[in-house]
Amino acid sequence: MLLTFHNGSTALDKSRASFANVGPALDNAVRIWPSVQPSRTFTGSDIQVQLYTLAADDTAEMEFSLPAHLVMLLPDGISGGCDWSSCDKEGRLPVVAPNTALFSPANECLFFRKRKSQGPCRVLVIAIKPTIMSRLDRDGDGLMNVQFRQQIGIDDQIICQTLVAIQQELENPGVNSRVYVDTLLMLLLNRLVRCASNLAVPPARSKYAKGGLASWRLRKALELLEDNSRSQPSLPEIAQSIGLHPTSFCRAFKQSTGLSPHRYLLVHRVNRAKDMMNDHALTLTQIALDCGFSSSSQFSAVFSRIVGFPPRTYRRSM
Repeated sequence: MLLTFHNGSTALDKSRASFANVGPALDNAVRIWPSVQPSRTFTGSDIQVQLYTLAADDTAEMEFSLPAHLVMLLPDGISGGCDWSSCDKEGRLPVVAPNTALFSPANECLFFRKRKSQGPCRVLVIAIKPTIMSRLDRDGDGLMNVQFRQQIGIDDQIICQTLVAIQQELENPGVNSRVYVDTLLMLLLNRLVRCASNLAVPPARSKYAKGGLASWRLRKALELLEDNSRSQPSLPEIAQSIGLHPTSFCRAFKQSTGLSPHRYLLVHRVNRAKDMMNDHALTLTQIALDCGFSSSSQFSAVFSRIVGFPPRTYRRSM
């Protein structure tokens, strides 16, 4: 199997199957244990894309090491953080910001454990056969021999935007969806060559770059931002609670998560609204107010800006 999910503390299955035996459609490239099934799937001749949703209380473990490139996107982040290890290093992220991306090249091992979170966690998984690189190497630039590098948290805005676009297309397919997803995947591969390979150009470092928040400050700030009560504190109050000036807090928060506190709050509210839409007894106005929006019109505007279409359209597609 290419990827195994485990809920709970069950020992990881060490069995392996040849990637060549999976077949050209990669129908069995991703397996979930014990019973989590993908909500959306896209299958091509060399690529399989699947979207999973893990419950807030799930502690899911993933391990893979096969001759296939694997890209993951965590659209909702993980408030409880994660643990990860590879062949030669390991680490822990106390908080995983929304739209965090991970990349593991073919033949490299990676273990990833999701900790409990305050809300459901979607996982976008893309399995790619290395032979697909021939489609990029039509001019004979030697891309078939490119050496990719594993990255936990890909610091590239275009890659993250491309993965979000793939996720949104899987959730709400549009006209000519297959061609659109295939185009996005080619863009993804091109950016991985430029950002996660031996051909990557090191990013310029700003001499004035500031550090992020300490882990305890980040966790406290996220707990307050994700508080679903009506008495949610303001940004100055959050900054004061962790002993920082509001300007310093906002700068360090964005350095840690890639999002401003305000943007993070809006994404959290929109994700909560998506979950509440499963209850068709609730009106969109009720959902908007329960999620902290001042009106249904503000909710619709913010939802459209983040998701790409209005909440009414999203609900009809469910």
